Amino acid sequence: MILHITLPEDWAEARRTGRYTASTRDATFPEVGFLHASEDARQAAVVAAAVYADRPDAFLVALDEEALTGSGFAVRREPGDPADPASELFPHVHPGTVAWDHVPVQMMRPVAAPDAEARVLREDTAEAAALQDAGWTERSRSWGARLHLADDADLTPYRDLVAAVEAHGVEVRVLGSADLPALRALDVEAAPRFPRTDGSFHTPLPEDLQARLEEEDGVAVGAFADGELIGFTLVFRTHGAEGEGRWDVDRTAVAQLRGSRGVGKAVKAASVLATHARGGRVWGTGGAEVNTAALRMNEALGFELEPLWLALVPPTPAHARETSTDTTRGEEEVKGA
Repeated sequence: MILHITLPEDWAEARRTGRYTASTRDATFPEVGFLHASEDARQAAVVAAAVYADRPDAFLVALDEEALTGSGFAVRREPGDPADPASELFPHVHPGTVAWDHVPVQMMRPVAAPDAEARVLREDTAEAAALQDAGWTERSRSWGARLHLADDADLTPYRDLVAAVEAHGVEVRVLGSADLPALRALDVEAAPRFPRTDGSFHTPLPEDLQARLEEEDGVAVGAFADGELIGFTLVFRTHGAEGEGRWDVDRTAVAQLRGSRGVGKAVKAASVLATHARGGRVWGTGGAEVNTAALRMNEALGFELEPLWLALVPPTPAHARETSTDTTRGEEEVKGA
């Protein structure tokens, strides 16, 4: 990887057009004849101090040298000071067969600041777009989904999912206070298998779980095999500003050796049946994008995806001398960048 220093306005324009036309500060690719770059963060920091001292918002983007070469660009190590052939060499990206006046923006990626705290935003918000224009990148994605059922909705598909596991000797029912020790034990057993991302992760069960389930706004449904709890779904009702209610899935867990028997679908379907009987007409759920099994399960239950939630992290400032690099090396000295 080689590095290039960019400014938010140049990066935002490139995201809009798909074409990165800058070579260095206040100079375009056609004007200079190549894109200035650096081998590593040390070189980039030298350039940043000389050329971008008044722009603390300048940041690093990485380019894959092999991909550039494969697309017809030529990456040449040339003196940072053209008047001094003995000056330190910097990588310059010369025009290729793909483009002579720009680098396609998809060949460039901001270098994420190591250990940065993420901001989790819906992908369709203006704030998410503004951060991405400023060089923020996705560290992870999470999804949310909604299910809407009318008063007279056909609930047969949900009953069928429950019946399918009951046909194999599994009992599915609403859980009571006597079942909570088993529920807590299964949650602890399943916790390590929950994918952890910035926007989706396992949390301990609430201390007041029993009290919440004894009220009208909490329901837990479990599946039992030979008297042992092998799966559960926990849902809570939230109330909007105008009093409308939505049942949100807090979590679904299945014992490790039982995941292929349709238990997860069955307990979630049973929770829909139980809450529909209480007047529920809207349900919400979500999870990490990497949890494809949960996503498929919820789509099978009729949940419809909403816009994704992005965990965005800031770029590495050009003035930083170290990066997290598997994506580093690069930008230029006093005459470049």
